[in-house]
Amino acid sequence: MPDPFLTVRPSAHALALAGVDLLEAAPPVVRVDEAREIVVVLSRSRDPGREVFLDRCTDDRVPVVVRPSGGGAVIVAPGTVTASIVLPTGATERFPEPHFRRLCGAVAEGLSKCGVHGISMRGVSDLCLSDRKIAGSSLRLWRGRLLFQIAVLVDSDIDLLERYLRHPSREPDYRRGRSHRDFVTSLRAAGFPATTAETAAALRVRLMSEAAAC
Repeated sequence: MPDPFLTVRPSAHALALAGVDLLEAAPPVVRVDEAREIVVVLSRSRDPGREVFLDRCTDDRVPVVVRPSGGGAVIVAPGTVTASIVLPTGATERFPEPHFRRLCGAVAEGLSKCGVHGISMRGVSDLCLSDRKIAGSSLRLWRGRLLFQIAVLVDSDIDLLERYLRHPSREPDYRRGRSHRDFVTSLRAAGFPATTAETAAALRVRLMSEAAAC
């Protein structure tokens, strides 16, 4: 099991962005943050050395943090909004797909309040503009609860992905082997002027309504 302090000891803000404390949180919980520092976040199911340029993280003093949900490695940095929600579920639920559809849909609805339209869900749980990814999400089901986490690239530096992330060991078909720079974009680069503050506020309102409905 990878050590959450593989390179640099993360700050409290970095740990909160990754939601490392949310496995013990009693639902419902909604957490939405604007990133203030660069953090590499990956799941326990992936080999850090395979997914991340750990030497570069060490050289640049960038922490690597293991989140409690699944999925691949992501860069969380200024210009990124992260959101996590913990909700109750049936004790025997094992299938994440309906939850991905519901909660990715809620995020897309929240972004529409910021004037962002044309978002589609592709792969297992990506939000895209055309064939370019603008948000990746992950989910965990356990003990009658679910944890959903998503990172939205609002005005992020895409070059950070090239510096710190290797080409992923697993990728959706629609990626077609593209580099990070050719596969990922941000809302700002796609022509949408929403700020991180506006995006965070819209997602907080929309996810709070999901929590209230449970």
